[in-house]
Amino acid sequence: MASFSFRNFGLKVLSICIATLLWLVVAGERVVERVLRVPVELQNLPADLEIVSNPPDSVEVRVRGSSGTLSRMAPGEVATVLDLRAVRTGRRLFHLTPAEVNLPYGLEAVQVSPPTLTMEFETTGIRMVRVQPTVDGEPADGFVVVSVRSEPETVEVSGPEGALKQLKEAITEAVQIGDRTTSIQEVVTVGVVDPAIRVRAPQTVTVTVTIQAVQR
Repeated sequence: MASFSFRNFGLKVLSICIATLLWLVVAGERVVERVLRVPVELQNLPADLEIVSNPPDSVEVRVRGSSGTLSRMAPGEVATVLDLRAVRTGRRLFHLTPAEVNLPYGLEAVQVSPPTLTMEFETTGIRMVRVQPTVDGEPADGFVVVSVRSEPETVEVSGPEGALKQLKEAITEAVQIGDRTTSIQEVVTVGVVDPAIRVRAPQTVTVTVTIQAVQR
């Protein structure tokens, strides 16, 4: 038993010395407070809801801890996390407390500013809208555009129900027809102007511009 107790005795002593040195270094550091600009992370938003307001993407957090720990903290180690799994439609208030702040070990969140965030939620909707092809330029002299059509003629979009009610059409990338004398067919991306609305399918369409000579 005695021989076992003294096994690796030198390593044990070295470990104790290192631990004591680290404790002395940490104990000797000043406890300070700093105000940090911290990103807001939104988690667990229900799949059938949309955020229709513009909440801030960051808040100010007063953090307390040793000066050494604060100075070694890397960007991205701190975040204010909001769990949205229980939200409902309408305008909702979220109180931000130190408990919502994720921090590295040894640091403490003291205060969050602003202390309250307001967000508004709407139900996600789906509808079909017609595609309005975009044409840029004019055909060559003596030629005219007879027709412009899209295949398919409609696309499926999704987004907040309120925004969908206002949406009249989807648009395409511009098809260039400057100085052309023949018809053109081109596959282009389709989208909508409102950033809150997403094109579900298809995300490209085939635009056919029929060009003919002027009949004299």
